[in-house]
Amino acid sequence: ILLLVVILNGKKIRDKIIVFLVNILFGIASPIFWNSILSEFQRQRIISFLNPQLDPQGSSYQVIQSIIAIGSGGLLGSGLGKGTQTQLRYLPVSETDFIISVIGEELGFIGILLILALFSFFLYWMLRYSSSINNKFFRLVLAGVSFIFFIHIVINCGMCIGILPVTGLPMPLLSYGGSFLLSILFMLGV
Repeated sequence: ILLLVVILNGKKIRDKIIVFLVNILFGIASPIFWNSILSEFQRQRIISFLNPQLDPQGSSYQVIQSIIAIGSGGLLGSGLGKGTQTQLRYLPVSETDFIISVIGEELGFIGILLILALFSFFLYWMLRYSSSINNKFFRLVLAGVSFIFFIHIVINCGMCIGILPVTGLPMPLLSYGGSFLLSILFMLGV
């Protein structure tokens, strides 16, 4: 039946069969990869990322508290220093990895939009400036720095709202941390 569907579809049969066989191969290799290559803590991280409610007091605690903090901020936030999740220390590492959750709780959705708008303007400026540089090396360095900024912003915001796994990447220029801040300032200085 599958072969008949492929033939009637009018596409190249060879490409469809290759895609089908690759899917079968990944389907067979997935349990082997899951059981023999991944450690227990890696499997737990994947499970808690896919369903944070399975372990709300353990591996999913940070993400659940982060979502609660952002949600409790609402549109305008609760005010600077008045967030319950962050001030009562329900949200761990709020000054580094989950700084966007603190901003969302205390300054609200408008505060997050303002921060993201400023970062967007900064990234736009870096990319626009890199396109006007005649030296290829410096153009690529500036484009690379802007890409690093972009990736850190996307991953940090994604892990704070639970759509990406918690990786520990800080938010550029906002998160507390000496070595990361130093490296970001060094990149901007170059």
